[in-house]
Amino acid sequence: MAGLQRREFVRAQRAWVAAVDDWPVARLVARRSPQLRDREGRPLGLLGFFEAIEGPEGKEGALRLLAEGVQWLRETGAGQIVGPIDGDTWHRHRLSVGPFDDPPFLLEPYNPPYYPEIWEEAGFQVLESWFSKQVDPAAVVAHLQPRAAAAQAAGYRLRTLDMGRFTEELRLLYRLSRVIFAGNFLYTDIPEEEFLALYEGSRALLDPELVLFARSPQEEDAGFLFAYPDRFRAVAAMRGSRGLFAKLRFLRHRGEADAVDFKTLGVLPEHRRAGVAALLMHEGHRRAEAKGYRLANHCLFREGNPSGDLDGGTGRVLRRYRMYEWPEPASDGSVRSVR
Repeated sequence: MAGLQRREFVRAQRAWVAAVDDWPVARLVARRSPQLRDREGRPLGLLGFFEAIEGPEGKEGALRLLAEGVQWLRETGAGQIVGPIDGDTWHRHRLSVGPFDDPPFLLEPYNPPYYPEIWEEAGFQVLESWFSKQVDPAAVVAHLQPRAAAAQAAGYRLRTLDMGRFTEELRLLYRLSRVIFAGNFLYTDIPEEEFLALYEGSRALLDPELVLFARSPQEEDAGFLFAYPDRFRAVAAMRGSRGLFAKLRFLRHRGEADAVDFKTLGVLPEHRRAGVAALLMHEGHRRAEAKGYRLANHCLFREGNPSGDLDGGTGRVLRRYRMYEWPEPASDGSVRSVR
């Protein structure tokens, strides 16, 4: 409900629920972005908060809602239409397209396997793709050793997260992220307080020795690595509750993690190509290996991004993800992307 009541979308959104005999079978929210524009200068149309039950009724309801969402966005002046995205990339966006053989990792986007089929049957086309890999920490350490050593020799140093200054450390992550990811696909700013609300609850999930900050030879901030033990089983044991018994179940399963999730890696533009990313990942994997973790998950790398190769080709693809767009007809009747 807080997501639906965000001030910047109050007068620029429409929400629908599809129902059969008063029983909800699908939902969708359409929004016009207050910040993002397509190349013709029109506000991007965003389709998100998507859910649908399995079976013919859920599928039919979802298809009707997607058509309704596209029509409403067109009628209200939106340009390029993309989804699924709950307003911006800080919040839930994209669909997992499998494989679904392995369980989800902590904070991974999750959806039933039939969701991509619904979007594609509705006429949406793939706009962007991402992947997650599972790797052996020891193999990554060996692969990145030369580049990490070069960055150290150049004077770059690392420090770990200070849990005694947790809120201040989150504020630093926010400031770095705004600069590092400003040019990323579909990036928009959010207020600092909203960022803090998103990540304040992560305290119990973190091992401070796996969250690293890089400093330059001039003692300036250079980048960061946000990694954490994959406590998916412990969080799942809470069964969606925050009560006392849920917390006890979390604590009982907290030590069962056998992997580390390397969730976010960022380097400031002026420090790229200096080996800072390699230094951060090398140290993160070295620490994961020393702590006894057998595996590491490289999470949500965009296809074509050089950071996706930091494993040296030693990993296996764990999952793939897609963002879709509604095809824009060209003047000759063909279909083109308006990105």
